[in-house]
Amino acid sequence: MQSESLYKRSLSTLLNGALAKGLFWLGSAQVLGRVVRLGSSIIIARLLTPEVFGQVAIILTCFELICTPTRRISSAALIKMDDNQLKRSLSAANRVNWLAAITAFVAMSLLSWPLAIYYDDLQLILPMILMATSYLLLPFGMLYAAINLRLNRMRVVGRAVLWQTVFDAILTGSFALLGLGIWAIILPKIIVVFIWIGVHRYHNPLPELLAGSASEPRWQLLPERSRAILKFGLQVGLGDLAIALRQNIDYILVGYFLGIEALGVYFFAFNASLGISLGLVQSYGTALYSYLCQTGKEADPKQLTLEQKYLQSLKFIMLLTLPIISLQALLAPLYVPWVYGQKWLDAGALPIFILLCLSGLVRPLGEAASQYLISSGRSQLNLLYNSAFTVILAITIALSSLWGLQAVALGILLAHILVMPSFTLYLKLTQSIPDTAHYRSEAHYDC
Repeated sequence: MQSESLYKRSLSTLLNGALAKGLFWLGSAQVLGRVVRLGSSIIIARLLTPEVFGQVAIILTCFELICTPTRRISSAALIKMDDNQLKRSLSAANRVNWLAAITAFVAMSLLSWPLAIYYDDLQLILPMILMATSYLLLPFGMLYAAINLRLNRMRVVGRAVLWQTVFDAILTGSFALLGLGIWAIILPKIIVVFIWIGVHRYHNPLPELLAGSASEPRWQLLPERSRAILKFGLQVGLGDLAIALRQNIDYILVGYFLGIEALGVYFFAFNASLGISLGLVQSYGTALYSYLCQTGKEADPKQLTLEQKYLQSLKFIMLLTLPIISLQALLAPLYVPWVYGQKWLDAGALPIFILLCLSGLVRPLGEAASQYLISSGRSQLNLLYNSAFTVILAITIALSSLWGLQAVALGILLAHILVMPSFTLYLKLTQSIPDTAHYRSEAHYDC
């Protein structure tokens, strides 16, 4: 009883902070969206075969890996700027956004051909190219999303996530019932980009540009200010790419070593087990970066140092996620066959589901470490950490794949349990950030 009251008191104290409010809007949007998505997941799990799930895994993995470096290519810098810097940099940031979007579109379109040849499946080409067109829509909303994040308007950001997820789920379920196969999953993900754009642009005009941005030469592809934003964005983007590669390397290697049908089983187990918890972790990362970058008494009444904010956020997310994930893993044998169907148990998905679910217990530690390092100006260490962990995961998966999918899931669990807490402890023992390190400053960007 005493430990229970202590837990409630600690959680109640942490829930009153700015991070908790931001995570509430983003996290509740993710959870509500996942509840709606559960319906479509049940439909597609019962209508689509493991082979189709394998094809979808390849397409969405490629999309995520290419999209990740572009997602914060300009917003990471804009969020940390003061008002004058922001107004001078919007035009430059827009150039960077369009350059990144066009590059991503070309890269994914070209990648579709060698992948189709490797997997001997030409049906991958058209869905991949169509999926790539969504990159070209993103610049219409990227600046507006950055403004909302910078001002900590997590209610708006959460609303965008919620409506995207809800419409994605409704359209996916409807298209699957209409017999569209793989297109039931691909088409909705392009359509919902318009919803994301609309929510972020609604009643959210951009600040007026200052003279500094208007005077930049229009004929030059990347003026000096754009190059400064791109340089910082690439550092953050490469770190994010390392995280995305770490989160998706299992798809790539399982498909390579065990085949597309085994990949379909693994893809199902991963998304069913980690869907909600990873949604919370991603929301936590988004809210945490904005929280760590905020300064001033209005934004931060307690005037905590960056390190104090980081440690407080760790305590908060672990108190929140540990009971949820533990309960999910404990009840998995009861609800997985009932919700998703017996065929996934026959395919051996249940033990994989439980092992992957347990790996979610420590995943928030990695997300927190990355946002802490980026906000403190140490993107290179973040890139090094995530790259090293990706290599560890790749070696683990390659070796464990000799014994099948269950061994792969067990290897992933052990790698996460060993590496993420160890790196968190390393940061706590060795890193000490000056109080002024997180203040908005021109020195970080040369803008």
